Amino acid sequence: MTKVRDLRNYLEKAIADKSRQYDWDNSGNQIVPDDREITKAAFALDPTDKVINKAIEEGCEVLITHHPLFFGSLKSLCFDRPFDRKVIKAIQNGLSILSHHTSLDLADYSLNDHLCSLLNGKVEEIFVTEGHKEMVKFIVFVPVTHSQQVRKAMAEAGAGNIGNYSDVSFSAEGTGRFKPCEGAKPFIGSLGEIEEVAEHRIETIIEKSKVKNLINKVVEAHPYEEVAYDVYPLEGGAEYGLGRIASFETPMPLSGFLDKVRFALGSDTLRINTADLSARVKRFAVVTGSGASMWKKCVGRADVLVTGDMKHHEALDAQEAGIVIVDAGHFHTERIFMKYLAEKIGNEFNINTVLIDEQPPIINWR
Repeated sequence: MTKVRDLRNYLEKAIADKSRQYDWDNSGNQIVPDDREITKAAFALDPTDKVINKAIEEGCEVLITHHPLFFGSLKSLCFDRPFDRKVIKAIQNGLSILSHHTSLDLADYSLNDHLCSLLNGKVEEIFVTEGHKEMVKFIVFVPVTHSQQVRKAMAEAGAGNIGNYSDVSFSAEGTGRFKPCEGAKPFIGSLGEIEEVAEHRIETIIEKSKVKNLINKVVEAHPYEEVAYDVYPLEGGAEYGLGRIASFETPMPLSGFLDKVRFALGSDTLRINTADLSARVKRFAVVTGSGASMWKKCVGRADVLVTGDMKHHEALDAQEAGIVIVDAGHFHTERIFMKYLAEKIGNEFNINTVLIDEQPPIINWR
């Protein structure tokens, strides 16, 4: 059976590294009984009272959201306060809540990558670099009979993730030699005698910050009393950051691009800072959620910025600089990823998932 901890570990190790979140954020555990078994998971952008009610009504044991339940400090719970009531309701009904906010915005495959994919754009570069992943090569020697369980432990610890691929490793077969001495309790072999064992040398890569947990997982899965492994620092390493710049093979009219955005997001309204729809779009930037203030980083790099929460003076200044801002809405640019996440986790754990229907908090009245 899948447990809450299984989803939590998967989200934090394979989807969104919690250590990348901004200092002001609160990604990760919100309400988490780790041992709760999961048969059905709910997904939503925001942990609102209506969303929590629906998750409970649907019989879900866990709710996964993008925006966190808790942002500030909480010193007490009171039934008289609306926010507190929904927290108490979730706890009383055994509903776990996991949230991945800026850790997901800064993930290797983020909301921004997903939107670029929906727009059929080829991701060219990170829009704003926020950090650098220090990578190491991890090598372990294990009897051939136990190779698979050690590889599984390595993957569960977050090793072997390269781009859109996971569980990446390389194995070479050889012969391990050792002599158990007094006090040893060998898995294979006898005290005082040289033993030869068919072994696999398994190597993979992992972020430096995850090595300690990896070693613990490998030692736990390994049959030997003493586990032989090596850790080597690697040069380079990929950058990570917020937003993406993508391109089309053939430029298209801005009007066509806007239609593409509306269709991808299921939105009937876009706010733009230009009346000239004849401009051609070749390269565009994406910052899901609230990113209109970052338009200056488009200069010389992209024609258009797709984002949300555009303000009056940002629209004017960007217009005069020749940058088109497409405000597709904070809600719509982020909501689409929850559908993707629901499908991905449902397939990964073979559990039922439900994407809870939500209404945008801001409505364009027409």
